[in-house]
Amino acid sequence: MDVNIHLSDPARDFLLELLNKQKVDGIAARLFVTHPGTRMAETCLAYSRPGEEKETDKRLQFGDLVLYLEKRSLPYLDELEIDLAEERMGKQLTIKAPNAKKPQTSSDEHKVLQRDCRGQQVPSGDPVVIPAGTEVRVTQALGGSYTVLYQGNLVRVEGKDAAALGLANNELQFEPPADGSISEDQVWEAMATVFDPEIPVNIVSLGLVYKMEIDQSRKHVDVDMTLTAPGCGMGQVLVDDVKYKLSMVPHVETTDVDLVFDPPWRQDMMSEEARLETGLFF
Repeated sequence: MDVNIHLSDPARDFLLELLNKQKVDGIAARLFVTHPGTRMAETCLAYSRPGEEKETDKRLQFGDLVLYLEKRSLPYLDELEIDLAEERMGKQLTIKAPNAKKPQTSSDEHKVLQRDCRGQQVPSGDPVVIPAGTEVRVTQALGGSYTVLYQGNLVRVEGKDAAALGLANNELQFEPPADGSISEDQVWEAMATVFDPEIPVNIVSLGLVYKMEIDQSRKHVDVDMTLTAPGCGMGQVLVDDVKYKLSMVPHVETTDVDLVFDPPWRQDMMSEEARLETGLFF
């Protein structure tokens, strides 16, 4: 499919500057849309290191800048405009995607439930049961969970219910440390598979994890985390997701995950990669 992407020269140069800071030969950028064709659609720009691009991606080149476009997002990326704005606090990329929220017909995004499926509405967190035989649209599949569009609402479906969607359950798997200890790297890796159900950014990159401590003698992990918005109805869902992912780390026997709101979360707590994915630069 042919798509028209409008990239200004200042935006291209700024993106190249960001990519060069990663000091990775051949690094590119990748464009995709989460929750495409819905009012929750978000157009995302992410780093794409060599080998991270998909075979089905569409490759575009703007001078020295290479952009990869996700195949299923192509109809929603048509007529996309990327520019650079001078804000009071610095430069910021601006992304306009006029087709991101427009419904499209794409059979590979739709699934017919093979059995009743439990889920939680986004962002309220209210429980819902989607009946067998219902057709839903899969809008996000990250961190082992899925977000689907059902009757005009977004619903988060846990990986353990992936079979109801006819999809694989991508559970975490770790190699147990031979000395019987809890690996700090594995703990962080597990938490990095917990994603905001509305945007494709994990809680670690968002800067939502304030504290992580391991007590090796008790085989215990203690975590303090926050939310981007204190009133978010998905707070307990994310806490439970963190606990579940931590329970899959070898030698972890107990966990405590607490929601805290002091200090309040700020955008500058995000990693540079997360800012690139959400288009926020300061």
